[in-house]
Amino acid sequence: MSTKNTLIVGGGLSGLFLAHRLHLAGHQVTLVEARDSLGGRYGRPSVAQPYSSPGLDFIPASQEHLALLEWLRNQSPIPLSFPIYEHRPQVFGEGRWRPFVGFGEVEFQSVGELSALFCHPSGVDLQPGLEHLTRALIEQLPFAAHTMSEVTSFKVFDGRVNEAIVNGEKSVTADTVIFTPHVVLLNSLLQGENLRAKHRTRLAKMVSWTAVTLELQHASPLVEDSALRFFTSTAKDFEPVVGRVFGNRSKWLCLVPGERALEHEFMGQCLRHIRRQITRAWPQALDIAGQNPATEKILVQANAYGQHSLRTKDTYRFPELSNLYLANHALASIPGDLGSLETVQALETELCGTLNKLPELGASC
Repeated sequence: MSTKNTLIVGGGLSGLFLAHRLHLAGHQVTLVEARDSLGGRYGRPSVAQPYSSPGLDFIPASQEHLALLEWLRNQSPIPLSFPIYEHRPQVFGEGRWRPFVGFGEVEFQSVGELSALFCHPSGVDLQPGLEHLTRALIEQLPFAAHTMSEVTSFKVFDGRVNEAIVNGEKSVTADTVIFTPHVVLLNSLLQGENLRAKHRTRLAKMVSWTAVTLELQHASPLVEDSALRFFTSTAKDFEPVVGRVFGNRSKWLCLVPGERALEHEFMGQCLRHIRRQITRAWPQALDIAGQNPATEKILVQANAYGQHSLRTKDTYRFPELSNLYLANHALASIPGDLGSLETVQALETELCGTLNKLPELGASC
């Protein structure tokens, strides 16, 4: 049987996991990543820093999440556990923290997204976290990935993507192409009638959320627990702020509509909004950050949240492009961090069936 040549675009969690699974199934895999390092949202900004998670690390203990985690545990190259705990979120109002029971009458655009992500009555403590899984997949990648390699266009012939142009000049051919970045980018990568007009229109209307995250170091813990904490306000331009405290460290997130993410002044205002909310509950919380900027980290993630559908027969494919598969969390039924893994599970089943577990970290691949 001839070897299948597979091109994976994107070296984040889903691209790395699929690279391992398809390599194990006998595919000749080429992995290209536009950035200078692998890991996507879990990557590290420099070799001196550890892998980290940019999110709030809350996984709802729904049946769908638990089933996916069970699959992940059976495939993971590192041991995983995921005990369930009761979730008691808090909201700040009238000068104190109270149990969070909903957003009330204040209308926010992101209520549906925040509710799906953070309002389940129980959570899963995934240990170790997805950043450690990402590190393991990078460290034992069985072939060399190509970083600083951005796909700038796709060439289509006879209903198949038969060529990817990298950095505007290099050509890469493959029998199968797996695209892991956000699907809206395909409108610029696929030219002319290679993509049907109705699909172009649908992609153009996919409005996602940009996540603005502020991570802080504190002289002492703000609170003793790591429950999710909400700040709501009457500021009409901004969405609720939600965060968690992890000992002397805290993370705070606010969602921004995708169309406003390129407005630099608005993004700066959003960060000031997050800081104002934090100081409502803890007036001295930002003092150490003001004295030492190294204790504050800002992360902006475009297209971080938001679920969409291609409205096609196959969840992850366009019917007019038979060998192009889409492995982006935006198309998954599960929102949040595990959406990427849902796409891996689905595409692995379609492309290579049932496989053995990946070799454990440190073992020969």
